[in-house]
Amino acid sequence: MNAPAADSPLNLADRWAALRRRRWPALWVSLGVFAVALLAALFWPPTYRSTGTILIEQQELPSELVPSTITSYADQRIQVISQRVMTTENLLGIIQRYDLYPRLRRREPREVLLERMRDDVKFQMISADVMDPRQGRATKANIAFSVSYDSDSPEVAARVANELVSLYLGENVKTRRQLTEEAASFLEDEANKLSRNIEQQQAAIAEFKNKHINTLPDQAIVNTQLLTRTEEDLRDVEMQLRADDQQGTFLEAQLAQISPSSQVYTSTGERVLSPADRLKFLRTEYARVSSLYGPTHPDVVRAQREIAGLERAVGAVDSSNDAQRQLEDAKTKLLAAEQRYAPDHPDVVRLKRQVEILTSAAKEPQAAEPPATHPDNPAYISINAQKEAAQAQRASLVLKRTELQARIADLNTRLAVSPAVERDYTNLMREYEASELKFREVRQKQMSAKLAENLEDENKGERFTLIDPPLAPEQPASPNRWFVSAFGLVLALLGGIGTVLVLENVDRSVRGRRDLESLLSVPPLAILPRILTMADRAQRRRLRQRALAGALGAFVLAIIVLHFFVQPLDVLWAVAMRKLGS
Repeated sequence: MNAPAADSPLNLADRWAALRRRRWPALWVSLGVFAVALLAALFWPPTYRSTGTILIEQQELPSELVPSTITSYADQRIQVISQRVMTTENLLGIIQRYDLYPRLRRREPREVLLERMRDDVKFQMISADVMDPRQGRATKANIAFSVSYDSDSPEVAARVANELVSLYLGENVKTRRQLTEEAASFLEDEANKLSRNIEQQQAAIAEFKNKHINTLPDQAIVNTQLLTRTEEDLRDVEMQLRADDQQGTFLEAQLAQISPSSQVYTSTGERVLSPADRLKFLRTEYARVSSLYGPTHPDVVRAQREIAGLERAVGAVDSSNDAQRQLEDAKTKLLAAEQRYAPDHPDVVRLKRQVEILTSAAKEPQAAEPPATHPDNPAYISINAQKEAAQAQRASLVLKRTELQARIADLNTRLAVSPAVERDYTNLMREYEASELKFREVRQKQMSAKLAENLEDENKGERFTLIDPPLAPEQPASPNRWFVSAFGLVLALLGGIGTVLVLENVDRSVRGRRDLESLLSVPPLAILPRILTMADRAQRRRLRQRALAGALGAFVLAIIVLHFFVQPLDVLWAVAMRKLGS
């Protein structure tokens, strides 16, 4: 009879009864799953892993003494090195060199090989708790890293791992040297550029100084002092010129009062006139006698002859002043005579004739310059020498005054343009000093970069040290056969329980009073126990024999796994006997 399953939950007795009813299917399922797990643990191909550990050592010298030009952190640099190591060229070279993945190479493209190679290479950073000297507290720091390679052959795993470790070590040295050389080369190029720039600025400053040599800022005070001193000198020259003018005027007045020639007197005490003075006197006398006598009078003729001889001897003499004075005197006398006498009076007639003669004499052209004479009057010579010296000194002072005035104008021009020149000169010097400062900084950095380069060449900087070289592994890294076996056992138990649950949910048979009450909703009147027949007993014996055979087979299989994959039985026996004996 079939009926729907009861809706009420099953108790522990019902579950146990269900387990007993479905024990053989559950047992077979569990044994099957466990057998598959054991087979997987037995026949899963082993994978060997060879690992090399590289220590990240700090530079030997303090960074304060020899700073390094490599500023990146070690883990960042290691990641960069990993990218350079795991390039297609390097990986394909390793695959060809060690004949890796022969089957894949025959049927798979290159990308698959590279992906498999990258999956087999393992990289891991090793950190430790260290004290940060800057912050004074513990922090995590990467002190080492490991490189591993997985292969089905321990020898191949060791060789490939050693190859990878060598690539990491070599790439680190190459990268550090390349970085230090690039830094030193860059700083050298920058220093050369700045040096050429400084030379151009020095040439520009030199040209500016030559162009504005007298108007530079450091010449402003000197120009001011020179201007003050030059103005004082000009005032002194002006005072000396005024003094010389006064002295010249005084000397000219004295010269006008002194005859160039010395006065000579006769034995009777009369003064002997010079030829020029005698000529002037005779001209005056000629005008007087001409007014008194006729042209043929002996005195007139004698005066004419003597005047002609003196003119031939001394040349023309300017006597216009004397003639003018005589003319004025004659006119005055004529006016007085005309007031006193009649027009025909002899004195009036004589004075009129004298005025006419003197007028004609005054109208005659006179010599522009007196004849050259050689003064012999000591007083005249002395005063004239003083006058000439004063004139020469005045000419020198006038020339000096002109020079001083030109110099003052030049100094004023210098002081006027000095602010603009100072501004341009300051800009040039500011750019030059900035270039000099930058050049010194670059030179200092260049020396530091050169020291850092020498530090890397001598392997004294931060370096990678192989502290645990890759060796051929003696035990496989995978699979973990104990774990696979234990996991298979767990799966076997879960598979048996699942089998019981599935079979119970699928089977709709009515068993016992509980199922009958849930089906009819009334309690049964009586319960008849199950009667075992001879066939039932024979079936039970066969099931027990099968279970015993299965358990024995599992035990034998476990012994085999223990002997071949964990530890030989003789070793286990010896260890057990030693422990029991102790």
